[in-house]
Amino acid sequence: MTERTNTNMASGEAAADPRAQSEAAAVASPAESETHAGDANAQTPEALQARLSKAEEDAREAQDRYLRARADMENYKKRLERTYADQTESVRKKLLTKVLQVKDNLERALQYGDQGTSGEGLMEGVRLTLYQLDQLLNSEGVRQVEAQGKPFNPQYEEALQSVEDPSVPDQTVVQVVRNGYVLDNDHVLRPAQVIVSSGGPEESSE
Repeated sequence: MTERTNTNMASGEAAADPRAQSEAAAVASPAESETHAGDANAQTPEALQARLSKAEEDAREAQDRYLRARADMENYKKRLERTYADQTESVRKKLLTKVLQVKDNLERALQYGDQGTSGEGLMEGVRLTLYQLDQLLNSEGVRQVEAQGKPFNPQYEEALQSVEDPSVPDQTVVQVVRNGYVLDNDHVLRPAQVIVSSGGPEESSE
């Protein structure tokens, strides 16, 4: 009982002494005091100005990177456009040079006619020109649609009219009015204009 009484008395004395309470609080929470001090330092004008300057510097660097990337993309786009333009011009010149060779042959054929040469010489010049033009078209991947005597194919042909012809299967091309051409065996440059048969036997599906 005596020890309990002494303990209670010591506690009462400590509670009654303000200096004792302050010293106890300082000893009990030094970390908390340091935290409050750090927060106070972080809110000083100097610290806020430093943080603002850092943020502005980061923003300038990000804008510079964006502008450089945009400039690089614009330069790449211009280089690509120049490359395509150069390639197109080269192909155009090559094709026109070939066409000029055909024109030369036509002019020679006309010269033969003006000089009073025989019609055979003129026809030979025209045949040579046509052959050269066919070679030019073939070199560019142009092929003639083979329609004569074959079943009508609306993908490559345009029927102008139909005629009664029981001697051939129905819907057979009996006459090509104008030749058609395809590019690279796939793309239709222009369809062939044809006349198809009607009234004949239907073609077997086998």
